[in-house]
Amino acid sequence: GDVICCQKVLLQEYNNEPQLRAKKNSNIIVVRPREARSPEETLHNSTSPEDWSVSDGGHTVDLELTNALWRWGQRRLSTHPTMSPNCYIAISQVSDHVDNFEVSVSGDVTAVVTSILPTPEHLRRSDTPRGFLRLWDGTGPSRSDPMPNNVVNVNADQSIADPPEQVLIRIEKILNAISSAEHPDTTCVGVNAPLALCGRVINAIIWEEDLWNLIQRVGIINIGSFIRLRNINNAMLPSGSRVNCLSVHAKSSLTPLPHDAYEVKMLLKGHDTRLKRGVPTNPTSAILPGKSAPRPQFTTREAAISGFSMLDECLRKPAPATFTVQCEVSHTLPASDLNSIDTLKAFCVKQKDGSAVFRFALHIKDTSAEVDVICHGKVAEGLLGMSAQEVSTSVAKCTQALDTLKVYSSSGSVCEGKIRSVMGKDKRVYFVLCSIFCITS
Repeated sequence: GDVICCQKVLLQEYNNEPQLRAKKNSNIIVVRPREARSPEETLHNSTSPEDWSVSDGGHTVDLELTNALWRWGQRRLSTHPTMSPNCYIAISQVSDHVDNFEVSVSGDVTAVVTSILPTPEHLRRSDTPRGFLRLWDGTGPSRSDPMPNNVVNVNADQSIADPPEQVLIRIEKILNAISSAEHPDTTCVGVNAPLALCGRVINAIIWEEDLWNLIQRVGIINIGSFIRLRNINNAMLPSGSRVNCLSVHAKSSLTPLPHDAYEVKMLLKGHDTRLKRGVPTNPTSAILPGKSAPRPQFTTREAAISGFSMLDECLRKPAPATFTVQCEVSHTLPASDLNSIDTLKAFCVKQKDGSAVFRFALHIKDTSAEVDVICHGKVAEGLLGMSAQEVSTSVAKCTQALDTLKVYSSSGSVCEGKIRSVMGKDKRVYFVLCSIFCITS
């Protein structure tokens, strides 16, 4: 979407198409807004020199024309594909573990950055990667590939989930911005911000020093950034694990994408379609945090219950409100393997002070509707019978917690519980669990 000014270039023809050819005395000047546009901001519209970055400050550019071209370009990027369908690849096309490795996938991919993993300086050699990106595009099996060996996880202090909360929050902001754009389109009509993500998280090797320096520049690439990688191929993860990954080499390129680029919207629409088809979410995915969720206390079965509400009534009644419901628990978010302690690890998130707390959701349903109910804090501890800190210290309590979840989610089990609807700062209604017990166990 940048604007370029080409000075002293030749116009010629190549393959029956017009072509510009630069000479030794030609100048190529790149012009872009000084501040990158976030999803919350409207389309840049200024002719003030202070608002534009010019690659060669010694040349004067027509900022009125530049502004018009830039705005046209952003709208064009939002409504038209800029990748050749013949070159497009998805993460789902990269096989998992391989016995006889061969380069079988090559092309261009659009994806979200879920982690940035530098190789420590003392381990760098001429034949080692500069670092790794972990990428997600909503396709492939719902799992996260193993981390590369000997890397620094710059996201480790923010979340143990993969993809982390930042990705879900970014997606929610993008969908909100698209729906309220000054020139809205219909690409993402009906696409809701996901509570958790399905699809595979894959490693991408970055070999080139210059490209890695670009990635590490503040504000260029961050967790949750949508990027396009051109001319990449699959490779073996350099850890001896025989895990397939992506390789970004000397002839590859990386481009940060605007939040409303056509390919970004199609990626989010495709992921929404998979979720609506019932594709299970990644067990290690974070869940979208409620913006103003209260912290109710856990209550016991002996609490007085007077009357029940159907779930469709809960959805219709304005928030905030409290309901007593009778329902089935169909699954958890993140999706869970109730035979693995890793499930409970995926239910944990780290707070700013470094401590861990439970945060997950129960998908409940009755004959009228189904909703996702956020379960966290003391309520989650009461339900599971353990604290988040005990996940890594008590195998016995983990086993007991998994058995409890099996009872709640088993076929034919009926639960009674109290849920509360709250209005988030984003004007969306969230449901929070106050208490629950199984009446058929």
